[in-house]
Amino acid sequence: MKAKFNGKEINIRKVGILTGGGDCAGHNAVMFGLLRRINQANQSLPDNEKIELLGLFEGWKSLTKDPAKVPVDQIMKPLNRADLEDSFKEAGTIIKSSRTNLFSKASVEKELPEQAMANVKKLGLDCLVVLGGDDTLGAAGKLGKQFTFPMFGAPKTMDNDVYGTERTYGFASAVEESLHFLENITTTARSHNRTFVVELMGRHAGWVALYAGIAAGAEVVILPEEVVALEELFARVRKAMKAQGYSVVVVSEGARLFDKRYPDKINKKNQELLDAVLADPKHALVKARHEMPKKKDSFGNEQLGGIGEYFYSLLQKHVPEYEYRLQVCGHAIRGGIAHMEDRVLGLRFGDAIFDFMKQGKFGVYPGLKADEVIANDLLEVKGERFIPDTNQLYKMRNAVDFY
Repeated sequence: MKAKFNGKEINIRKVGILTGGGDCAGHNAVMFGLLRRINQANQSLPDNEKIELLGLFEGWKSLTKDPAKVPVDQIMKPLNRADLEDSFKEAGTIIKSSRTNLFSKASVEKELPEQAMANVKKLGLDCLVVLGGDDTLGAAGKLGKQFTFPMFGAPKTMDNDVYGTERTYGFASAVEESLHFLENITTTARSHNRTFVVELMGRHAGWVALYAGIAAGAEVVILPEEVVALEELFARVRKAMKAQGYSVVVVSEGARLFDKRYPDKINKKNQELLDAVLADPKHALVKARHEMPKKKDSFGNEQLGGIGEYFYSLLQKHVPEYEYRLQVCGHAIRGGIAHMEDRVLGLRFGDAIFDFMKQGKFGVYPGLKADEVIANDLLEVKGERFIPDTNQLYKMRNAVDFY
């Protein structure tokens, strides 16, 4: 297909597509949305302009493999309708993913961006479509600019924290799966007069915990965006237990006990309360976790998980009159099926990418604004779209406050 790029006419025959970062629902739908338009266009395009969609395995990692040394079928494969007509309804990614960072300090020193682009040319690719969060899309923007190469992106993340779109695909399905989990937990909590602490994924933005917690009727929702005062948490749990005999506390994995933006008084009090837990032999596992060094991925993001265990132990220690259980949802909420909203949003983004390609709008990623798909500059992509304290749901999040 002929298109205008950088002031020149190019013929896009081979389109490479990859999925980077964590998996989530909607990846396969984006691929299918793009493939449908490609198949439609191929019905009328001349033979020398027909387009092929090629799935690159394991994200950016695929482009670190030299096709002269590694069999091409271990790097990529042609995608067709049979691959995607059913799998677009599923979560995950049929072409696999990785957290490879082409622009980490070590990667740049090894000249991985140059190697990646050299491998793109060896594979005969005319264009790249990159599906991922702000880290993955940021790398796409840098690579496209540095080597003047046709590039597109699509914003995924179950955290829903990428700017330029009101929704990222992956979010709605994560909320639905979390909601189902919380509803099941609530019946058990009610049956045994317990408080359950449930940890949900959500790095620095707590959208999943906020939506799922409110929809499930959780008594307490703790977010990364808020100032966490442990004494307020204890009071809320006591209030719920006295009123109804059970409660569910939803904790986003990015929530913190201490933060430089917290008032000194709260940091100090939280530290005193935690120190009492760490000094108690009954909570040796929490102490061991607390002393472990923090791991980071290739993009410098701290690998989270475990904050729910802190809140669980703090409640056991300081509100001992009730019975507690801890549940960590973990990666389960990323998997299973792609729920309706992510299927449709993924299909829309894939469809829009073809339109951008046809119109010569390169270096962009689609976003949703007032139910319209818009084009955003890949060079301006950024994450950390946090929940503002003016958000209506933010104010509604602790159901026990309304008792």
